[in-house]
Amino acid sequence: MDPQTFLTLADEWVQGPTEAHWRSAVSRAYYAAFHVARLLLEDLGFEVERGDRAHAYLTHRLCQCGHPEIGAAGTTLIDLRRSRNEADYGLKTPFSHRRAIQDVHTAHENIRALQQGFAEPNRTTITEAIRQYERDVLKSVTWRVRSKR
Repeated sequence: MDPQTFLTLADEWVQGPTEAHWRSAVSRAYYAAFHVARLLLEDLGFEVERGDRAHAYLTHRLCQCGHPEIGAAGTTLIDLRRSRNEADYGLKTPFSHRRAIQDVHTAHENIRALQQGFAEPNRTTITEAIRQYERDVLKSVTWRVRSKR
């Protein structure tokens, strides 16, 4: 499934008439950005962790990727996740339509930034920076040589 389908759904729901629509839009927008980030790192040859640990895995590496816009996308992904958590779990606190619109817009911008990583020369720069970060800082290498198809 194309994760951008989630973003299309978020665009529809954010125009809905109720707070439930807006909260659901923010949740889908976050997961669209999250899955594009996952696809990027997997495409670059990294074995992304599964489950709840995948969120931190992605953001730590994106923030250290050596590309200013994609690094900023890592930070923004953290903010989007925080907003998604508030939308999904903070039901006693009102969630405004204005905020939902902003979060969906932010997810669009985040995905545009992440897409820069799929093409050269960015993909090589990002791969090497993350590999070095894993080796020197994390002491845990998750990059694997990918076989040619």
